[in-house]
Amino acid sequence: MTAKCFVAPSVEPMFQTFNGLQPLAETRRFKAWFLDQFGVLHDGKQPYPGAISTLEKLATTGAKMVIISNSSRHASTTIEKLKNLGFDSSLFVEAITSGELTHQYLHRRDNAWFAALGRSCIHMTWSDRGAISLEGLGLQVIENAEEADFILAHGTEALGLPSGLVCWQRYGNREFC
Repeated sequence: MTAKCFVAPSVEPMFQTFNGLQPLAETRRFKAWFLDQFGVLHDGKQPYPGAISTLEKLATTGAKMVIISNSSRHASTTIEKLKNLGFDSSLFVEAITSGELTHQYLHRRDNAWFAALGRSCIHMTWSDRGAISLEGLGLQVIENAEEADFILAHGTEALGLPSGLVCWQRYGNREFC
């Protein structure tokens, strides 16, 4: 992965080009690293070449690493995925995911907007990848959009049902309810 910034030729000497994270890691200058997982550390199926060894070297400098992700999953699921791909989970101080933040805001409801949100929702989720749990949120998943207070779209493959099961939707040859 090569990061480049395209600028006018007169400004170009001000910018550096890096081939991956390793050159920055070798500077030992940065004590905090916020790293998106997908597209930075792995491609969804396997780690990028050198990603694991670079993070291991980075850890020896005392740098702290936080995984960030727009994943609709909980942070623990993200760390588990990285572990399954061969990353040492102890390298990471924390994971921050959009799913985790959404769950926290819907659970706490500690500001006026979230407190007034209501409890009934249409839940769009995943099926093949595993539905997202709404456990502990006190939400009522409903099927009738006329009765919903809001839409919670974690995925695009299925609709969550009040029973906690999912109903697949049809895209092409896929089933739909």
